Amino acid sequence: MWDTFLIAWRQLSYQRMKLVVACAGVVVAVMLMLVQLGIREGALENSIAIAVKVQADLVVISPRTKTIFQSTQFPRRLLMRLAGHPSVDHVQEMYMSLARWRNPWEFREHPISVFGVDPRSPLIDFPGYSGLADELQLPDRLIFDRNNRVMYGPVREHLAAEGFLETEINHRRVRVIGAIPVGISIVSDGNLFLSPANFLRLFPQRNPGAIDLGLIRLKPGADRMTVLEELRPLLGAEARLLTRDQLVDSESRFVRESAPIDFIFGMGAVVGFFIGFVVVYQILYTEVTNHLPQFATMKAMGFSDRTLLSIVYYQGLLLSVLGYIPGFFLALWLYQVATKAIQMPFSMTWNRGIWVFLLTVVMCLLSATIALQRVRRVDPADVF
Repeated sequence: MWDTFLIAWRQLSYQRMKLVVACAGVVVAVMLMLVQLGIREGALENSIAIAVKVQADLVVISPRTKTIFQSTQFPRRLLMRLAGHPSVDHVQEMYMSLARWRNPWEFREHPISVFGVDPRSPLIDFPGYSGLADELQLPDRLIFDRNNRVMYGPVREHLAAEGFLETEINHRRVRVIGAIPVGISIVSDGNLFLSPANFLRLFPQRNPGAIDLGLIRLKPGADRMTVLEELRPLLGAEARLLTRDQLVDSESRFVRESAPIDFIFGMGAVVGFFIGFVVVYQILYTEVTNHLPQFATMKAMGFSDRTLLSIVYYQGLLLSVLGYIPGFFLALWLYQVATKAIQMPFSMTWNRGIWVFLLTVVMCLLSATIALQRVRRVDPADVF
């Protein structure tokens, strides 16, 4: 087996330029697959980041709400009905809307998502939000999302230097007292977080009794699905009751249906696979054709077809490894470039890296399988 591997390597590396071209084709294929799949997963994960951060056991939404970024309000009194159930520990309302942020450096206004939730005991994981609960109770105080796009201005730098920032939202003077890392999405360029009272100050036209999301924490030991079925009749047709996982699935499904993420980036990964397949096939087919006399000689010497075929398979395996390594690191660099350009974090995962490596091996071995048909049919008498 080791001798067969050495023969495959020496034959493949005999003409270095062909080896470089073959590896370059694999590198491009690996890079395309990793980048396309990485952007697809990153866009999807960032788009459901708010839903994933919900720590409540059950969630109440309007039956007309398709995504929490474009929510429809329902009566707050429905949420209060659920508080009397013996298995319910705590209920909390959450307000959401779009506002106009005034960039104090450029004096331009930009749309921004606003989330109003009680910072004293939030049932949603906004890192560092509850730590500023006392100050957030003061009028017109709010927190900026550290991951917001740059069009809102150098807010993070100003906060680091001055400790606060004063600007206008919906033509109302407000003070930004901090920044926390939550994350934007393909449907939102930026986020702000504040108490319900301050939310209603920004939106005086909003009815305080109309909320966007209801969060319910159950008592320890309570069965989530059993309580859900018991609470659902209390809401009637005016609101829907979901588990946290169902909310995340609903948000993910909305993103997939409203934005063709799977098709666009999935097609890009398929194109990368096809490019690598064609390049590797052409190289291996040329290698087999140029070395037919040598294969015929080995066959006449008594080498089995299995040995000859394994030489070509080893060449495909070598190309997959030699192309994957630089393609992997090139994709890591492109993730950093995309993160800065799109201002949405993209990162490599073990599952994606392993999955693309397996696809690369399959791609190269499939190319080798088609190319080695010439070896299978070679006859020493025909060659000489």
